[in-house]
Amino acid sequence: MRTPFELRNQGPWSYIYYPLLETSGIFHGFVTRSRDASFEDGGIKGAISAFSFESYVLMNQEHGDAVHMIKSGERPSAGDGLLLLEKNVAGIIKTADCLPVILYDLSMPVVAIVHAGWKGTALGIARKAARQMQAMGLKPQNMGALIGPGIGPCCYNVQEDVAGIFEAAGFGDPVIQRREGSLFLDLKAANIQMLQKEGLKEIHDVGLCTFCREDLFYSARRDKGRGRQINFVLIRG
Repeated sequence: MRTPFELRNQGPWSYIYYPLLETSGIFHGFVTRSRDASFEDGGIKGAISAFSFESYVLMNQEHGDAVHMIKSGERPSAGDGLLLLEKNVAGIIKTADCLPVILYDLSMPVVAIVHAGWKGTALGIARKAARQMQAMGLKPQNMGALIGPGIGPCCYNVQEDVAGIFEAAGFGDPVIQRREGSLFLDLKAANIQMLQKEGLKEIHDVGLCTFCREDLFYSARRDKGRGRQINFVLIRG
């Protein structure tokens, strides 16, 4: 099936985006690694310039479930999720195997972006963001989600303790997969399942594994923690 995502170049950067959102005034992207610049060596300034962000929020990520609302100049320093009502403010998260998840409602518009590693996923950070949006009066049938690049079940080998946390949270196959005596975790399936339970019908998965695709992404496991990509979303004013 043809992917609804496209890859666009912008200076030394490239990013994956969903064209329908852009035509609806939601500027967003899952940025790939770059041969010419790195977010780990101050290159974030170059990216901000390349993407022409007027303002942005980039927090210290904690692998938790804190989702901050940005509507009147709030600039939280720590957390793993942002709910954006303020226009022309980019919500930015860094990833290297964890999932970036963007939630949206084009009828408002309102957007959210969360950092969902295994800890954040187990805590239900994407579900929490969806519920915060619904608490504002948004209807789940009008909401959608983009699941960005992250480590896939092909490569995400975990131990019994992590698998046990997901089992206790009610997840089974295909989230927890047993192959040849080893355990593998499907973070994408877990987040899709929890968002579907919240009533979201339009969920698009970019379908790329950060560990497999060394040509496009950093991977915390493969690269031993060296390098991150950013992921961003903003409402154009």
